[in-house]
Amino acid sequence: MTLDGSEAGARARPGGPPGAPEGSGLRRSWPFLVLALALLGIGLSFWRPIPAGVWHDDGVYMVIGKALSQGDGLRYEGVPGDLPAVKFPPLYPGLLGVLWLALGSVGPVTLAASLLNLVFVAAAGALTAWALHEGAGLGRLEAAALAGLAFASADVWRPALVPLSESLFLVLAAGALATWPRASRPGDRRWTLALAALLVAAALTRSAGVAVVAGFALALALRRGLVAAAAATGPAVLAAGTWGWWASSRAERIPEGLRDVLGPYGGWLAGQVVGSPGAFLRGLPAHAEAVTSRIAALLVPGVVGPWLWVAAVPLAGAALAGGWILAKRLPPLPWVALAYFALLLLWPFVDRRLVAPLHPWVVVAVGVAALEGMRRLPDARLRRGVAGVAFVWVAAYAAVTASRAERGWAAAGYQLRADRMAAAVEALKTTAPAEAVVGAPEFWAALHLHGGWASAPSARFTPRAEDEASPVWGTPLEQIALWKEVGLDHLLLEQGGQINGDALNLVEQRCPGSVRILARMPPQMLVRLDWDEACRAGFGPTAP
Repeated sequence: MTLDGSEAGARARPGGPPGAPEGSGLRRSWPFLVLALALLGIGLSFWRPIPAGVWHDDGVYMVIGKALSQGDGLRYEGVPGDLPAVKFPPLYPGLLGVLWLALGSVGPVTLAASLLNLVFVAAAGALTAWALHEGAGLGRLEAAALAGLAFASADVWRPALVPLSESLFLVLAAGALATWPRASRPGDRRWTLALAALLVAAALTRSAGVAVVAGFALALALRRGLVAAAAATGPAVLAAGTWGWWASSRAERIPEGLRDVLGPYGGWLAGQVVGSPGAFLRGLPAHAEAVTSRIAALLVPGVVGPWLWVAAVPLAGAALAGGWILAKRLPPLPWVALAYFALLLLWPFVDRRLVAPLHPWVVVAVGVAALEGMRRLPDARLRRGVAGVAFVWVAAYAAVTASRAERGWAAAGYQLRADRMAAAVEALKTTAPAEAVVGAPEFWAALHLHGGWASAPSARFTPRAEDEASPVWGTPLEQIALWKEVGLDHLLLEQGGQINGDALNLVEQRCPGSVRILARMPPQMLVRLDWDEACRAGFGPTAP
Protein backbone atom coordinates (compact mmCIF):
# COMPACT_ATOMS: atom_id res chain seq x y z
CA MET A 1 0.00 0.00 0.00
CA THR A 2 1.49 3.34 -1.01
CA LEU A 3 0.81 6.97 -0.37
CA ASP A 4 2.97 8.42 -3.12
CA GLY A 5 0.73 7.82 -6.13
CA SER A 6 2.79 4.93 -7.53
CA GLU A 7 1.35 2.70 -10.26
CA ALA A 8 1.53 -0.31 -7.95
CA GLY A 9 -1.21 1.21 -5.81
CA ALA A 10 -3.25 2.23 -8.82
CA ARG A 11 -3.26 -1.36 -10.18
CA ALA A 12 -4.60 -2.82 -6.92
CA ARG A 13 -8.11 -2.98 -8.38
CA PRO A 14 -8.75 -2.49 -12.11
CA GLY A 15 -10.90 0.53 -12.70
CA GLY A 16 -10.97 1.41 -9.01
CA PRO A 17 -9.36 4.21 -7.05
CA PRO A 18 -5.70 3.98 -6.08
CA GLY A 19 -4.96 1.65 -3.23
CA ALA A 20 -8.43 0.12 -3.00
CA PRO A 21 -8.31 -3.66 -2.51
CA GLU A 22 -10.55 -6.19 -4.18
CA GLY A 23 -13.37 -7.88 -2.30
CA SER A 24 -17.08 -7.79 -1.68
CA GLY A 25 -18.70 -4.56 -0.51
CA LEU A 26 -19.62 -5.98 2.90
CA ARG A 27 -16.17 -7.45 3.52
CA ARG A 28 -14.51 -4.20 2.54
CA SER A 29 -16.93 -2.06 4.55
CA TRP A 30 -17.00 -3.82 7.91
CA PRO A 31 -14.14 -1.81 9.52
CA PHE A 32 -15.98 1.41 8.71
CA LEU A 33 -19.29 0.12 10.09
CA VAL A 34 -17.51 -0.96 13.27
CA LEU A 35 -15.84 2.44 13.45
CA ALA A 36 -19.19 4.22 13.17
CA LEU A 37 -20.63 2.14 16.03
CA ALA A 38 -17.50 2.67 18.16
CA LEU A 39 -17.61 6.41 17.60
CA LEU A 40 -21.30 6.48 18.46
CA GLY A 41 -20.42 4.75 21.74
CA ILE A 42 -17.77 7.40 22.42
CA GLY A 43 -20.30 10.12 21.68
CA LEU A 44 -22.80 8.58 24.09
CA SER A 45 -20.10 8.51 26.78
CA PHE A 46 -19.82 12.30 26.43
CA TRP A 47 -23.58 12.91 26.21
CA ARG A 48 -25.52 14.46 29.07
CA PRO A 49 -29.11 15.82 29.00
CA ILE A 50 -28.77 19.56 28.30
CA PRO A 51 -31.67 21.97 27.71
CA ALA A 52 -31.74 24.00 24.52
CA GLY A 53 -30.57 27.59 24.63
CA VAL A 54 -27.60 27.29 26.96
CA TRP A 55 -25.13 28.35 24.26
CA HIS A 56 -27.15 31.10 22.54
CA ASP A 57 -26.92 29.82 18.96
CA ASP A 58 -28.52 26.51 19.87
CA GLY A 59 -31.53 28.41 21.20
CA VAL A 60 -31.69 30.55 18.07
CA TYR A 61 -31.66 27.45 15.86
CA MET A 62 -34.48 26.03 17.94
CA VAL A 63 -36.73 29.10 17.73
CA ILE A 64 -36.24 29.23 13.94
CA GLY A 65 -37.06 25.53 13.67
CA LYS A 66 -40.18 26.06 15.77
CA ALA A 67 -41.34 28.87 13.49
CA LEU A 68 -40.82 26.65 10.43
CA SER A 69 -42.83 23.83 12.01
CA GLN A 70 -45.72 26.24 12.57
CA GLY A 71 -45.72 27.36 8.94
CA ASP A 72 -44.34 30.82 9.75
CA GLY A 73 -41.30 30.51 7.49
CA LEU A 74 -37.82 31.60 8.46
CA ARG A 75 -38.67 33.78 11.45
CA TYR A 76 -37.26 34.38 14.91
CA GLU A 77 -40.10 32.84 16.88
CA GLY A 78 -40.89 34.91 19.97
CA VAL A 79 -38.93 38.03 19.01
CA PRO A 80 -41.17 41.12 18.80
CA GLY A 81 -41.67 42.45 15.31
CA ASP A 82 -41.97 39.18 13.34
CA LEU A 83 -38.34 39.46 12.22
CA PRO A 84 -36.94 37.31 9.39
CA ALA A 85 -34.30 34.74 10.42
CA VAL A 86 -31.45 35.76 8.13
CA LYS A 87 -28.45 34.80 10.26
CA PHE A 88 -28.13 31.03 9.81
CA PRO A 89 -28.44 29.12 6.52
CA PRO A 90 -31.73 27.21 6.41
CA LEU A 91 -30.84 23.50 6.27
CA TYR A 92 -30.23 22.81 9.95
CA PRO A 93 -33.19 24.93 11.15
CA GLY A 94 -35.25 23.00 8.57
CA LEU A 95 -34.15 19.71 10.12
CA LEU A 96 -35.12 21.02 13.55
CA GLY A 97 -38.45 22.11 12.07
CA VAL A 98 -39.14 18.50 11.08
CA LEU A 99 -38.35 17.39 14.65
CA TRP A 100 -40.65 20.09 16.06
CA LEU A 101 -43.40 18.93 13.73
CA ALA A 102 -42.95 15.31 14.76
CA LEU A 103 -42.36 15.75 18.51
CA GLY A 104 -44.12 18.99 19.36
CA SER A 105 -42.32 20.27 22.49
CA VAL A 106 -38.90 21.60 23.37
CA GLY A 107 -37.70 18.71 25.56
CA PRO A 108 -38.21 15.85 23.07
CA VAL A 109 -36.97 17.99 20.17
CA THR A 110 -33.77 18.86 22.07
CA LEU A 111 -33.17 15.21 22.96
CA ALA A 112 -33.75 14.03 19.39
CA ALA A 113 -31.54 16.78 17.95
CA SER A 114 -28.62 15.98 20.25
CA LEU A 115 -28.82 12.23 19.62
CA LEU A 116 -29.07 12.83 15.88
CA ASN A 117 -25.96 15.01 16.12
CA LEU A 118 -24.09 12.09 17.69
CA VAL A 119 -25.09 9.90 14.76
CA PHE A 120 -23.88 12.59 12.34
CA VAL A 121 -20.44 12.78 13.96
CA ALA A 122 -20.09 8.99 14.05
CA ALA A 123 -21.05 8.82 10.36
CA ALA A 124 -18.58 11.61 9.56
CA GLY A 125 -15.78 9.58 11.12
CA ALA A 126 -16.70 6.47 9.12
CA LEU A 127 -16.98 8.43 5.86
CA THR A 128 -13.60 10.08 6.49
CA ALA A 129 -12.07 6.64 7.01
CA TRP A 130 -13.64 5.47 3.76
CA ALA A 131 -12.20 8.48 1.93
CA LEU A 132 -8.74 7.79 3.37
CA HIS A 133 -8.94 4.19 2.22
CA GLU A 134 -10.43 4.75 -1.22
CA GLY A 135 -8.69 8.00 -2.06
CA ALA A 136 -5.45 8.20 -0.06
CA GLY A 137 -4.48 4.54 -0.32
CA LEU A 138 -4.50 3.65 3.38
CA GLY A 139 -5.40 0.13 4.39
CA ARG A 140 -8.88 -0.34 5.78
CA LEU A 141 -7.71 -0.83 9.36
CA GLU A 142 -5.21 2.01 9.09
CA ALA A 143 -7.87 4.36 7.75
CA ALA A 144 -10.38 3.32 10.41
CA ALA A 145 -7.83 3.72 13.21
CA LEU A 146 -6.71 7.14 12.02
CA ALA A 147 -10.25 8.46 11.51
CA GLY A 148 -11.23 7.01 14.88
CA LEU A 149 -8.41 8.94 16.54
CA ALA A 150 -9.39 12.12 14.68
CA PHE A 151 -13.07 11.93 15.68
CA ALA A 152 -12.68 10.62 19.24
CA SER A 153 -11.75 14.03 20.65
CA ALA A 154 -14.03 15.66 23.19
CA ASP A 155 -13.63 18.92 21.27
CA VAL A 156 -15.31 17.34 18.25
CA TRP A 157 -18.20 15.95 20.31
CA ARG A 158 -18.80 19.04 22.43
CA PRO A 159 -20.82 21.00 19.81
CA ALA A 160 -22.85 17.85 19.11
CA LEU A 161 -24.33 17.77 22.61
CA VAL A 162 -26.70 20.67 21.90
CA PRO A 163 -28.69 21.66 18.77
CA LEU A 164 -25.85 23.20 16.76
CA SER A 165 -25.14 22.73 13.04
CA GLU A 166 -21.49 21.61 13.27
CA SER A 167 -22.33 17.91 13.32
CA LEU A 168 -24.43 18.05 10.15
CA PHE A 169 -21.71 20.17 8.56
CA LEU A 170 -19.06 17.55 9.42
CA VAL A 171 -20.98 14.63 7.96
CA LEU A 172 -21.72 16.53 4.75
CA ALA A 173 -18.05 17.52 4.36
CA ALA A 174 -16.97 13.93 5.05
CA GLY A 175 -19.54 12.64 2.58
CA ALA A 176 -18.12 14.97 -0.05
CA LEU A 177 -14.62 13.62 0.67
CA ALA A 178 -15.90 10.06 0.32
CA THR A 179 -17.23 10.83 -3.18
CA TRP A 180 -13.91 12.29 -4.34
CA PRO A 181 -12.21 9.09 -5.65
CA ARG A 182 -15.04 8.60 -8.13
CA ALA A 183 -16.26 12.16 -8.66
CA SER A 184 -12.73 13.24 -9.59
CA ARG A 185 -12.61 10.78 -12.50
CA PRO A 186 -13.90 11.94 -15.89
CA GLY A 187 -17.12 10.47 -17.19
CA ASP A 188 -18.91 9.44 -13.98
CA ARG A 189 -21.72 11.99 -13.83
CA ARG A 190 -23.60 10.24 -11.02
CA TRP A 191 -20.79 10.84 -8.55
CA THR A 192 -20.29 14.39 -9.80
CA LEU A 193 -23.97 15.04 -9.13
CA ALA A 194 -23.66 13.43 -5.68
CA LEU A 195 -20.69 15.65 -4.89
CA ALA A 196 -22.53 18.74 -6.14
CA ALA A 197 -25.55 17.90 -3.95
CA LEU A 198 -23.39 17.43 -0.86
CA LEU A 199 -21.63 20.74 -1.47
CA VAL A 200 -24.97 22.53 -1.86
CA ALA A 201 -26.10 21.02 1.44
CA ALA A 202 -22.85 22.04 3.18
CA ALA A 203 -23.19 25.62 1.91
CA LEU A 204 -26.79 25.75 3.21
CA THR A 205 -25.88 24.28 6.60
CA ARG A 206 -23.21 26.70 7.80
CA SER A 207 -21.80 29.93 6.44
CA ALA A 208 -18.41 28.25 6.84
CA GLY A 209 -19.53 25.83 4.13
CA VAL A 210 -17.95 28.25 1.67
CA ALA A 211 -14.59 26.82 2.81
CA VAL A 212 -15.65 23.30 1.77
CA VAL A 213 -16.88 24.56 -1.59
CA ALA A 214 -13.67 26.55 -2.15
CA GLY A 215 -11.49 23.57 -1.22
CA PHE A 216 -13.23 21.25 -3.65
CA ALA A 217 -13.20 23.90 -6.37
CA LEU A 218 -9.42 24.25 -6.08
CA ALA A 219 -8.88 20.48 -5.96
CA LEU A 220 -11.06 19.86 -9.02
CA ALA A 221 -9.57 22.76 -10.95
CA LEU A 222 -6.07 21.35 -10.42
CA ARG A 223 -7.12 17.76 -11.14
CA ARG A 224 -9.64 18.11 -13.98
CA GLY A 225 -9.72 21.78 -14.99
CA LEU A 226 -11.99 24.75 -14.51
CA VAL A 227 -14.98 23.30 -16.38
CA ALA A 228 -15.16 20.23 -14.13
CA ALA A 229 -14.68 22.39 -11.05
CA ALA A 230 -17.51 24.69 -12.12
CA ALA A 231 -19.82 21.75 -12.85
CA ALA A 232 -19.38 20.27 -9.36
CA THR A 233 -19.19 23.43 -7.28
CA GLY A 234 -21.28 25.87 -9.34
CA PRO A 235 -24.60 24.74 -7.83
CA ALA A 236 -23.23 25.30 -4.32
CA VAL A 237 -22.00 28.77 -5.27
CA LEU A 238 -25.43 29.53 -6.72
CA ALA A 239 -27.19 28.21 -3.60
CA ALA A 240 -24.95 30.18 -1.25
CA GLY A 241 -25.36 33.30 -3.37
CA THR A 242 -29.14 32.93 -3.45
CA TRP A 243 -29.26 32.50 0.31
CA GLY A 244 -26.98 35.51 0.77
CA TRP A 245 -29.15 37.63 -1.51
CA TRP A 246 -32.34 36.62 0.32
CA ALA A 247 -30.79 37.28 3.72
CA SER A 248 -29.42 40.66 2.69
CA SER A 249 -32.70 41.73 1.09
CA ARG A 250 -34.62 40.92 4.28
CA ALA A 251 -32.05 42.33 6.71
CA GLU A 252 -33.49 45.85 6.50
CA ARG A 253 -36.54 44.63 8.40
CA ILE A 254 -34.36 43.99 11.45
CA PRO A 255 -33.78 47.02 13.71
CA GLU A 256 -30.26 48.37 13.32
CA GLY A 257 -29.35 47.64 16.92
CA LEU A 258 -30.28 43.97 16.52
CA ARG A 259 -28.46 43.32 13.26
CA ASP A 260 -25.19 42.47 15.01
CA VAL A 261 -26.89 39.47 16.64
CA LEU A 262 -29.80 38.65 14.32
CA GLY A 263 -28.61 39.98 10.96
CA PRO A 264 -26.83 38.05 8.20
CA TYR A 265 -23.21 37.11 8.64
CA GLY A 266 -22.18 38.72 5.36
CA GLY A 267 -23.15 42.23 6.37
CA TRP A 268 -21.90 41.72 9.90
CA LEU A 269 -18.49 40.50 8.73
CA ALA A 270 -18.20 43.32 6.21
CA GLY A 271 -19.01 45.78 8.96
CA GLN A 272 -16.23 44.34 11.11
CA VAL A 273 -13.56 44.06 8.39
CA VAL A 274 -14.42 46.77 5.84
CA GLY A 275 -16.23 49.09 8.22
CA SER A 276 -13.33 49.10 10.71
CA PRO A 277 -10.22 48.22 8.67
CA GLY A 278 -7.84 49.84 11.13
CA ALA A 279 -9.13 47.82 14.05
CA PHE A 280 -9.12 44.66 11.92
CA LEU A 281 -5.52 45.08 10.79
CA ARG A 282 -4.31 46.03 14.27
CA GLY A 283 -5.94 43.00 15.77
CA LEU A 284 -4.91 40.53 13.06
CA PRO A 285 -1.55 39.39 14.56
CA ALA A 286 -3.05 38.74 17.99
CA HIS A 287 -6.08 37.11 16.40
CA ALA A 288 -3.90 34.83 14.26
CA GLU A 289 -1.97 33.82 17.37
CA ALA A 290 -5.22 33.05 19.19
CA VAL A 291 -6.51 30.91 16.30
CA THR A 292 -3.22 29.04 16.05
CA SER A 293 -3.18 28.48 19.81
CA ARG A 294 -6.66 27.00 19.66
CA ILE A 295 -5.62 24.61 16.91
CA ALA A 296 -2.45 23.66 18.78
CA ALA A 297 -4.49 22.93 21.89
CA LEU A 298 -6.58 20.47 19.87
CA LEU A 299 -3.47 18.50 18.91
CA VAL A 300 -2.14 18.30 22.46
CA PRO A 301 -5.25 18.57 24.66
CA GLY A 302 -4.65 19.39 28.29
CA VAL A 303 -1.25 21.03 27.71
CA VAL A 304 -0.98 24.77 28.43
CA GLY A 305 1.64 27.50 28.60
CA PRO A 306 5.04 27.22 26.89
CA TRP A 307 4.78 23.42 26.87
CA LEU A 308 1.86 23.73 24.48
CA TRP A 309 4.15 25.10 21.79
CA VAL A 310 6.98 22.70 22.61
CA ALA A 311 4.61 19.81 21.95
CA ALA A 312 2.60 21.35 19.15
CA VAL A 313 5.33 22.70 16.86
CA PRO A 314 6.62 19.25 15.78
CA LEU A 315 3.02 18.11 15.29
CA ALA A 316 2.32 21.20 13.21
CA GLY A 317 5.27 20.27 11.02
CA ALA A 318 3.87 16.77 10.68
CA ALA A 319 0.46 18.22 9.77
CA LEU A 320 2.04 20.27 6.98
CA ALA A 321 3.91 17.21 5.69
CA GLY A 322 0.73 15.16 5.84
CA GLY A 323 -1.16 17.89 4.04
CA TRP A 324 1.44 17.84 1.28
CA ILE A 325 1.01 14.07 0.89
CA LEU A 326 -2.77 14.32 0.91
CA ALA A 327 -2.63 17.10 -1.70
CA LYS A 328 -1.47 14.38 -4.12
CA ARG A 329 -3.84 11.62 -3.04
CA LEU A 330 -6.93 13.22 -1.45
CA PRO A 331 -6.49 16.86 -2.44
CA PRO A 332 -9.83 18.28 -1.23
CA LEU A 333 -8.96 17.57 2.41
CA PRO A 334 -5.89 19.85 2.71
CA TRP A 335 -7.48 22.51 0.50
CA VAL A 336 -10.67 22.54 2.59
CA ALA A 337 -8.61 22.70 5.79
CA LEU A 338 -6.56 25.60 4.41
CA ALA A 339 -9.69 27.48 3.29
CA TYR A 340 -11.31 26.93 6.69
CA PHE A 341 -8.18 28.18 8.44
CA ALA A 342 -8.21 31.31 6.25
CA LEU A 343 -11.85 31.85 7.20
CA LEU A 344 -10.95 31.62 10.89
CA LEU A 345 -8.28 34.27 10.37
CA LEU A 346 -10.83 36.54 8.69
CA TRP A 347 -13.48 35.96 11.37
CA PRO A 348 -13.20 38.73 13.98
CA PHE A 349 -13.30 36.45 17.03
CA VAL A 350 -12.20 32.92 17.91
CA ASP A 351 -13.97 30.26 19.92
CA ARG A 352 -13.35 26.59 20.67
CA ARG A 353 -16.56 25.73 18.83
CA LEU A 354 -15.46 27.50 15.64
CA VAL A 355 -12.13 25.67 15.55
CA ALA A 356 -13.61 22.22 16.29
CA PRO A 357 -14.49 21.25 12.65
CA LEU A 358 -10.85 21.75 11.68
CA HIS A 359 -9.71 19.31 14.37
CA PRO A 360 -10.29 15.96 12.58
CA TRP A 361 -8.66 17.15 9.38
CA VAL A 362 -5.51 18.29 11.19
CA VAL A 363 -5.25 15.02 13.13
CA VAL A 364 -5.64 13.06 9.89
CA ALA A 365 -2.80 15.04 8.31
CA VAL A 366 -0.52 14.32 11.29
CA GLY A 367 -1.39 10.62 11.15
CA VAL A 368 -0.75 10.35 7.42
CA ALA A 369 2.67 11.97 7.86
CA ALA A 370 3.54 9.53 10.65
CA LEU A 371 2.49 6.49 8.60
CA GLU A 372 4.44 7.70 5.59
CA GLY A 373 7.51 8.36 7.75
CA MET A 374 7.39 4.89 9.27
CA ARG A 375 7.22 3.38 5.77
CA ARG A 376 9.58 5.48 3.70
CA LEU A 377 12.35 6.95 5.86
CA PRO A 378 15.59 5.31 4.72
CA ASP A 379 17.11 4.92 8.17
CA ALA A 380 15.59 2.23 10.41
CA ARG A 381 16.39 4.25 13.52
CA LEU A 382 14.50 7.23 12.14
CA ARG A 383 11.53 5.00 11.35
CA ARG A 384 11.58 3.63 14.90
CA GLY A 385 11.87 7.16 16.25
CA VAL A 386 8.82 8.31 14.29
CA ALA A 387 6.93 5.25 15.49
CA GLY A 388 7.91 5.95 19.09
CA VAL A 389 6.86 9.59 18.99
CA ALA A 390 3.61 8.66 17.26
CA PHE A 391 2.89 6.03 19.93
CA VAL A 392 3.50 8.49 22.77
CA TRP A 393 1.29 11.12 21.14
CA VAL A 394 -1.53 8.68 20.42
CA ALA A 395 -1.37 7.24 23.95
CA ALA A 396 -1.43 10.70 25.57
CA TYR A 397 -4.18 11.90 23.24
CA ALA A 398 -6.31 8.84 23.96
CA ALA A 399 -5.70 9.13 27.71
CA VAL A 400 -6.88 12.75 27.79
CA THR A 401 -9.94 11.85 25.71
CA ALA A 402 -10.83 8.98 28.05
CA SER A 403 -10.31 11.18 31.10
CA ARG A 404 -12.55 13.91 29.68
CA ALA A 405 -15.28 11.38 28.93
CA GLU A 406 -15.09 10.00 32.46
CA ARG A 407 -15.22 13.49 34.01
CA GLY A 408 -18.02 14.73 31.77
CA TRP A 409 -15.71 17.50 30.54
CA ALA A 410 -17.55 18.13 27.26
CA ALA A 411 -20.85 18.86 29.00
CA ALA A 412 -19.55 20.60 32.14
CA GLY A 413 -19.74 24.14 30.77
CA TYR A 414 -23.19 23.53 29.36
CA GLN A 415 -24.45 22.15 32.67
CA LEU A 416 -23.20 25.21 34.56
CA ARG A 417 -25.04 27.49 32.15
CA ALA A 418 -28.11 25.23 32.30
CA ASP A 419 -28.30 25.74 36.07
CA ARG A 420 -28.18 29.51 35.61
CA MET A 421 -30.75 29.38 32.86
CA ALA A 422 -33.10 27.32 35.04
CA ALA A 423 -32.74 29.87 37.85
CA ALA A 424 -33.59 32.69 35.45
CA VAL A 425 -36.68 30.91 34.11
CA GLU A 426 -37.89 30.18 37.66
CA ALA A 427 -37.38 33.79 38.71
CA LEU A 428 -39.36 35.02 35.71
CA LYS A 429 -42.19 32.57 36.36
CA THR A 430 -42.63 33.96 39.87
CA THR A 431 -42.24 37.67 39.08
CA ALA A 432 -43.07 38.43 35.41
CA PRO A 433 -46.43 38.35 33.65
CA ALA A 434 -46.98 36.16 30.62
CA GLU A 435 -47.04 39.24 28.36
CA ALA A 436 -43.59 40.45 29.51
CA VAL A 437 -40.97 41.25 26.88
CA VAL A 438 -37.67 40.01 28.27
CA GLY A 439 -34.16 40.91 27.15
CA ALA A 440 -30.95 38.99 27.85
CA PRO A 441 -27.49 38.97 26.31
CA GLU A 442 -27.39 35.22 25.58
CA PHE A 443 -30.34 33.43 27.22
CA TRP A 444 -33.06 35.37 25.38
CA ALA A 445 -33.98 32.48 23.04
CA ALA A 446 -33.93 30.01 25.94
CA LEU A 447 -36.34 32.19 27.92
CA HIS A 448 -38.86 32.00 25.09
CA LEU A 449 -38.37 28.26 24.58
CA HIS A 450 -38.77 27.35 28.24
CA GLY A 451 -41.13 30.07 29.48
CA GLY A 452 -43.01 31.35 26.46
CA TRP A 453 -42.18 35.03 26.99
CA ALA A 454 -41.49 37.33 24.08
CA SER A 455 -37.74 37.92 24.15
CA ALA A 456 -34.87 39.57 22.34
CA PRO A 457 -31.14 40.22 22.67
CA SER A 458 -30.34 43.02 25.11
CA ALA A 459 -26.87 43.85 23.77
CA ARG A 460 -24.98 44.22 20.53
CA PHE A 461 -21.98 42.21 19.35
CA THR A 462 -19.15 44.08 17.64
CA PRO A 463 -15.86 42.27 18.35
CA ARG A 464 -13.68 44.79 16.48
CA ALA A 465 -14.96 48.32 16.71
CA GLU A 466 -12.84 51.15 15.33
CA ASP A 467 -12.88 52.73 18.77
CA GLU A 468 -11.04 50.22 20.93
CA ALA A 469 -12.61 51.73 24.04
CA SER A 470 -16.09 50.83 22.79
CA PRO A 471 -17.31 47.62 24.44
CA VAL A 472 -18.06 44.55 22.36
CA TRP A 473 -21.68 44.59 23.55
CA GLY A 474 -22.30 48.24 22.58
CA THR A 475 -22.33 51.53 24.46
CA PRO A 476 -25.01 52.21 27.11
CA LEU A 477 -26.88 54.53 24.72
CA GLU A 478 -26.78 51.91 21.95
CA GLN A 479 -28.19 49.31 24.31
CA ILE A 480 -30.95 51.62 25.54
CA ALA A 481 -31.92 52.43 21.95
CA LEU A 482 -32.15 48.69 21.29
CA TRP A 483 -34.41 48.19 24.36
CA LYS A 484 -36.69 50.98 23.17
CA GLU A 485 -36.91 49.58 19.66
CA VAL A 486 -37.89 46.11 20.85
CA GLY A 487 -40.08 47.28 23.73
CA LEU A 488 -38.26 45.45 26.53
CA ASP A 489 -39.78 45.76 29.99
CA HIS A 490 -37.75 43.05 31.78
CA LEU A 491 -34.01 42.41 31.69
CA LEU A 492 -31.99 39.40 32.73
CA LEU A 493 -28.52 40.59 33.73
CA GLU A 494 -26.01 37.84 33.06
CA GLN A 495 -22.35 37.74 34.09
CA GLY A 496 -22.85 39.92 37.14
CA GLY A 497 -24.36 42.76 35.13
CA GLN A 498 -21.10 43.35 33.25
CA ILE A 499 -22.89 43.67 29.91
CA ASN A 500 -26.05 45.66 30.66
CA GLY A 501 -25.17 47.21 34.02
CA ASP A 502 -23.89 50.57 32.75
CA ALA A 503 -26.94 51.08 30.55
CA LEU A 504 -29.28 50.30 33.46
CA ASN A 505 -27.39 52.72 35.70
CA LEU A 506 -27.83 55.42 33.08
CA VAL A 507 -31.58 54.78 32.89
CA GLU A 508 -31.89 54.94 36.68
CA GLN A 509 -29.75 58.09 36.81
CA ARG A 510 -31.93 59.97 34.31
CA CYS A 511 -35.24 58.45 35.43
CA PRO A 512 -35.02 57.67 39.16
CA GLY A 513 -37.16 54.73 40.25
CA SER A 514 -37.50 53.28 36.76
CA VAL A 515 -35.29 50.24 37.45
CA ARG A 516 -36.76 47.73 39.90
CA ILE A 517 -34.88 44.61 41.03
CA LEU A 518 -37.17 41.56 40.98
CA ALA A 519 -34.76 38.74 41.86
CA ARG A 520 -31.10 38.06 42.55
CA MET A 521 -29.59 34.76 41.39
CA PRO A 522 -25.83 35.37 41.56
CA PRO A 523 -24.16 35.99 39.19
CA GLN A 524 -27.47 36.98 37.58
CA MET A 525 -30.17 39.49 38.41
CA LEU A 526 -33.68 40.05 37.06
CA VAL A 527 -34.97 43.63 36.80
CA ARG A 528 -38.10 45.37 35.55
CA LEU A 529 -37.96 48.58 33.52
CA ASP A 530 -40.76 50.86 34.72
CA TRP A 531 -39.90 53.68 32.35
CA ASP A 532 -42.66 55.85 30.97
CA GLU A 533 -42.86 57.45 27.55
CA ALA A 534 -41.20 60.65 28.77
CA CYS A 535 -38.26 58.70 30.13
CA ARG A 536 -37.82 56.75 26.90
CA ALA A 537 -38.11 59.93 24.83
CA GLY A 538 -35.36 61.48 26.92
CA PHE A 539 -32.84 59.14 25.32
CA GLY A 540 -33.41 60.55 21.86
CA PRO A 541 -34.49 58.77 18.67
CA THR A 542 -34.89 55.02 18.64
CA ALA A 543 -32.07 54.28 16.25
CA PRO A 544 -28.67 54.56 17.92
